[in-house]
Amino acid sequence: MKAKQENSGLEIALPPLFTPSFFWLLGAQFLQGLGYASMMLLPVYLAFLGASRSEIGVVMGTAAVASLLSMPVVAWALDVLGRRLSLVLGTSLVALAMASIYFVRDVGPEIYGVRLVFGLGAGIIFPGYFAFASDIIPAHRRTEGFAVFGIAGLLPLMVNPVSARLGIDPAGLRTFYPWLGGLVLLSLVLMLRVPESSRKAAPRSVFSGDLLRELCRRRLAPVWLATVVFAGFFSVFAAFATVAAEQRGIGAARDIWLSYALAAVVVRLVGAKLPDKVGPSNIVAPALASYATAMLLLADASTEMSFLAAGAFAGLGHGYCFPVLSAQVVSRIPDSMRGGGLTTFTALWSFASLIAAPSFGKVADLMGDCVMFCLSALVAVVALLPWCALEHFWGKSEALEHEAEAGA
Repeated sequence: MKAKQENSGLEIALPPLFTPSFFWLLGAQFLQGLGYASMMLLPVYLAFLGASRSEIGVVMGTAAVASLLSMPVVAWALDVLGRRLSLVLGTSLVALAMASIYFVRDVGPEIYGVRLVFGLGAGIIFPGYFAFASDIIPAHRRTEGFAVFGIAGLLPLMVNPVSARLGIDPAGLRTFYPWLGGLVLLSLVLMLRVPESSRKAAPRSVFSGDLLRELCRRRLAPVWLATVVFAGFFSVFAAFATVAAEQRGIGAARDIWLSYALAAVVVRLVGAKLPDKVGPSNIVAPALASYATAMLLLADASTEMSFLAAGAFAGLGHGYCFPVLSAQVVSRIPDSMRGGGLTTFTALWSFASLIAAPSFGKVADLMGDCVMFCLSALVAVVALLPWCALEHFWGKSEALEHEAEAGA
């Protein structure tokens, strides 16, 4: 049934959220998501090869280097060349990187090369799919649409506990990744069924002054800060949660991603409309607080139940924070620069990963996992204070002005 909106006593039919293109893109998002989701097990394989916490953090953060360096070209390609062509290249690079893990037998140059190629591909895929989705999702259901669309990116996290049920031990991950790379490549079959948007961005140079000015608007400052905090949380959780569980003797260590995914998916299914009802910015602080709670639980977790609870709290925070922040990026930047805005969103994820995972890994090596997880929660809570000020004074007022300008 089509949504209705009253305007001066008249009912106007609004475009629906669930269309064939939306479903094709959901399927493609699920398959390509197997690549990013399965990388949460790479630290387990690295620990099997004898890597320290610091080395794991550096290897996991290496992908961010390629993503950051390619950001200007990716932003230009998504807006000027189009979503589909960009996604074909990004998906091919991710599949290649995953297949190459088969040849990694020690923590040497090969794994760093793999992570660089993966980071380059992921740096295209991540903003590319959400830019594509933003072209399809109606503006009046944007946060809800991103929440539903993101479910297809969260469900692949199930591959981690499933791999344990299949009996794939740390050594077996080397041969598991090439098979998953093949499934990632299959996502192109579904993605290519989605027509390119008819809205064309005006040709611009790779280093566009207009795009840079828009990215530096005050209304985006709180979004960028919250993104860095959230991404820092995620990179630390992804790099060390499963490794810490296995080190503490938890038999089903990978099940932490089961509770993570289930919590995030349930939140989006049950409460997808909540951010639009109470205001998206009002969801950010509680979502980050939920992730901080997860970190505090990880600090002292010693049972399977406590690790599952940590995964659930983290998934709850992810379930709300990601769609809210990505929707705010789209809402606070001109339509013709969506690709650039979402690429910047991705680049900040990469930046946070590049800094957070190695830094907190070093803390873990020096003072232990408990201190590392507690410190990450403390840093995030402190960062919420300037976010509140920025959102109050710059975010809401300028966002409203932008919406008024767009509707004029």
